[in-house]
Amino acid sequence: MSGLFDRLGRELEAREKAAGLSMADVLTLPDDLRRLFNWMMRQQEVGLSDAMAYLGQNEGAARSTLTSLVERGFIRELVIDGLPRYRVRLAPKRGREVPLNIWQALGEKTEKEEGGK
Repeated sequence: MSGLFDRLGRELEAREKAAGLSMADVLTLPDDLRRLFNWMMRQQEVGLSDAMAYLGQNEGAARSTLTSLVERGFIRELVIDGLPRYRVRLAPKRGREVPLNIWQALGEKTEKEEGGK
């Protein structure tokens, strides 16, 4: 039984680490979906009733709108205590790579600048 939990844990970790979408991808959304997505980013996590209130739609229409974002990979649906919750799914920001020999590169640059004076 613990093998099953280990496998599920690894699968969940892999999904969390999987590349999400970038903000550039958000620009490809129609205006109404982009506004909803941006609002959801500020909220961190929303329930169906929250989305209904924001959109001014009934349950069926709001669910359909959210499903559109889920299918496109912009948000994910979670079920918490039997109720659907939605979270934005964006790719993590990439850090800048610093060369391992940074001190050597800085030293060479300094020598060039001092030698030229």
